[in-house]
Amino acid sequence: MRIIAIDDEDLALEGCMNAIKKAIPGAQVEGFTSGKAALEKVVDIKPQIAFLDVEMRTDNGVEVAKRLQVINPRINIIFVTGYSEYMKEAFALYASGYIMKPVTPAKIKSEFEHLRFPIEAEKNAKLRIHTFGEFEAFTKDGLPLEFAYSKTKELLAVLIDANGAMRTFDQIMDRIWQDEDDPSGHRSYMRNLFADMSRIFNENDCVNALIRRRGEAGINKEYFDCDYFNYLAGQREDSGFAGEYMNQYSWAEPTLGKLCQLSDDFW
Repeated sequence: MRIIAIDDEDLALEGCMNAIKKAIPGAQVEGFTSGKAALEKVVDIKPQIAFLDVEMRTDNGVEVAKRLQVINPRINIIFVTGYSEYMKEAFALYASGYIMKPVTPAKIKSEFEHLRFPIEAEKNAKLRIHTFGEFEAFTKDGLPLEFAYSKTKELLAVLIDANGAMRTFDQIMDRIWQDEDDPSGHRSYMRNLFADMSRIFNENDCVNALIRRRGEAGINKEYFDCDYFNYLAGQREDSGFAGEYMNQYSWAEPTLGKLCQLSDDFW
């Protein structure tokens, strides 16, 4: 679910975004401190819901809502304000809701139950992952993923190899920099790799494909069409496995051994 929030007060915007995230875990939320900044990005973001402060120093929320509706007539507008006198004008625009400040998760959940344009559950976009032979990653349309860093690709390979299990940051670094005596020195660089991976997932409508918890990371397998996953799930015939797995990564050899054993048992 893609949501934008617009409020010219930083604290109010932060509070609104936090309340949205608590009310709707997993939502992709983008915040803006002006209507102009939001309108410049909505074509790319394609928000389904917009939370708008009605009265801002530089913008009139109702006018911003009208422009959002021109761009997307089915966008759900939810006005946020401390002044009830704007309610009549808001509903003249067929807004989905009207929240009086302070914004709370409970108020947001209530408005979500009465959206003017109900949001259908989106099917997960699938990224295509090829592990038998060289490791390669593609968009759902078959185009190679464009990583900013070559190590981001290897980071994805490590998480794919984990088959949905979580890996600590130390375990990840031990694999990616296995030839170094102290891989932990790359911890700050790891943040760049995760940011690059998040960017790629966001661009491909796979916002929740990356799972990060304190000190560890993993992937949501539902977002990937992967030969390795399919093979482990029992789809052995026509799998393409011919004794090769992530050839460019030596740390993948233990998994290759397990795959070969499964292949011998199958035949």
